[in-house]
Amino acid sequence: MINRNNFSKIGIGTWGIGGFAEHDTNNDDEKQIKALTHQLSRGMNFVEINFWNSQGHSVKLIKEAVNRSGVARDKLFLLQSIYNYYNPTIGDVKKEFELCLKTFDINKVDSIQFPVTAIKVYGFKPLVKLVRSFLDQNLARFASVTNFDLENLKRYHAEFGDKIFSHELHYSFEIRTVDDLGIIDFDNKNKIINVLYQPLRRNRTAKQNWPLLAELAKKYNRTQNQIILNWMTTKGMHPLVKSETIEHIVENLESLNFEMDKSEIKRINDFRPPNYAPKEVDWMMEGNTNKAFIHALPNIFDEEYEKVRV
Repeated sequence: MINRNNFSKIGIGTWGIGGFAEHDTNNDDEKQIKALTHQLSRGMNFVEINFWNSQGHSVKLIKEAVNRSGVARDKLFLLQSIYNYYNPTIGDVKKEFELCLKTFDINKVDSIQFPVTAIKVYGFKPLVKLVRSFLDQNLARFASVTNFDLENLKRYHAEFGDKIFSHELHYSFEIRTVDDLGIIDFDNKNKIINVLYQPLRRNRTAKQNWPLLAELAKKYNRTQNQIILNWMTTKGMHPLVKSETIEHIVENLESLNFEMDKSEIKRINDFRPPNYAPKEVDWMMEGNTNKAFIHALPNIFDEEYEKVRV
């Protein structure tokens, strides 16, 4: 079974598979299945199951890719991510969980993941009771979280300890909010894997053409995206990257095949966009107009940075 020591350094991004929030009836399903199948066959063993993505259509495409790949169940890490805005009650959560087991013909998932907003909707104690029931019945091997603030992360860790496998969050070349708030440090100290969504900001970081990235890309004869992925994996993080072509899959995996000088890793670690201060985070999505939802930070960065660019 997949554990921390054999978890793939780069995972499969699934946002946009089959559509986005809604199913795209014009989506090229076959193209995406082939790309997913290739990634699985290349050892990318992290599979996130999220029925909210494309209204469940993404799950069908992932299931087909798993079948075609022929990769054995114990060679995959199947994480089910359950969102409270798609499942307003704990009863709905249980139904979606059962649907996942039935769809993949499995008797358990490797980890069950909730966003911090689940605490607001279900209550902290009921959520803990639910997750503990999955663990105690061996329906899930681990618990995972996504977009947790430090206070609630500590509370969750106090309940589940080393049963917390991963924390899915946003961390990128320009946006280090979760690092600056001590969340990355807490994860590292407690052996919680940092799984990164939008690590390349859907190629928007490369489009900014930051001088430091351009310099390092030229020195190592790599793309800027490869420099970013190499830096992240060197730090023990696991970026999720959505790819629809063999060319891009190969590019991503080849980011693991070179080593940068420690001094250059430090330069990237120390980088912050000049004059940019990210908005304070609205963790519970209360709608405060002076704050930003944590998942929105990578999407609003370019517009926000234009206001302060010198």
